[in-house]
Amino acid sequence: MKANEKPILDVIQYTDPYCTWCWGSEPVMRHIEEAYGNQVRIGFVMGGLVKDVTQFHDPLNRIGGPGMAEQVAEHWEEASRRHGMPVDEQVFLDMKDEFRSTWPANIAFKAAQMQNSELANKFLRRMREAAAAERKFVHRREVQSALAQEIGLDHERFITDIDNGTAELAFQRDLEECRDKHVTGFPSFLIRNQEGEEFMFFGFQPFSKFVDLFERLAPGRLIQKAIVVDEENIVDFIRRYGKVAWRELSEVFSLTRGEVDDWTGRLEKKGLITKEKAGSGWFFTAPLGPGNELRGVGEG
Repeated sequence: MKANEKPILDVIQYTDPYCTWCWGSEPVMRHIEEAYGNQVRIGFVMGGLVKDVTQFHDPLNRIGGPGMAEQVAEHWEEASRRHGMPVDEQVFLDMKDEFRSTWPANIAFKAAQMQNSELANKFLRRMREAAAAERKFVHRREVQSALAQEIGLDHERFITDIDNGTAELAFQRDLEECRDKHVTGFPSFLIRNQEGEEFMFFGFQPFSKFVDLFERLAPGRLIQKAIVVDEENIVDFIRRYGKVAWRELSEVFSLTRGEVDDWTGRLEKKGLITKEKAGSGWFFTAPLGPGNELRGVGEG
């Protein structure tokens, strides 16, 4: 498929920057991107997980009422043990006296999306990283502003679109779509083909579920790329995405935890990647510079 051709399928994730199971779905989203490239377009609709923390109740996960910060911290820790992405649940204890809503982070994403959808997706990823594993308060304007500048958004326009209410209006349209699609939990997913046929499903899903549905909606039309496990491809993957958790390497390259540790250990010794503490785990990065280049990495 050529770069300028229309995607064969759209995958829409209904989400929230603070949702831990959306964070846990990042490895699968990256697997889809790596396996299908521009044949599949991934987009995001904001769901506004918590409008008002004083009114929020999630009986399934035993969250709500007094002690909510501690309850959410426990939920994040438990979820991380299951989905494998790093978290620092202390963030909810740190901000419990000021945190009121996830909506400001949702609105910030819409401000980014109004500029550039690709940069907006990167911005959402940075908010997820910051909230989940870096103990940053992404509901705060100054944190949003710093992350927006970091990924290359027009900072002045970003702030203006939040202040003048246009980003919030766009967010309200996302909430209307969630209501229309009967989305009540996150993540939820909609897959749509070029003919307008679509399939909706709810909750965290493995890569194999998406593959099955892709074939149902676009039988024989998608070409799944074979992902080769070697030094060049692993470093290239880490470099292109900026920050990568072990679970993402495991998912995309079909590696066990031990195999990920072996590969990253060897690449660290060669100076091709570095790692930084990220809550309960690590982020791997592959900085550019002398001694870090691999022939062919990032080309084409």
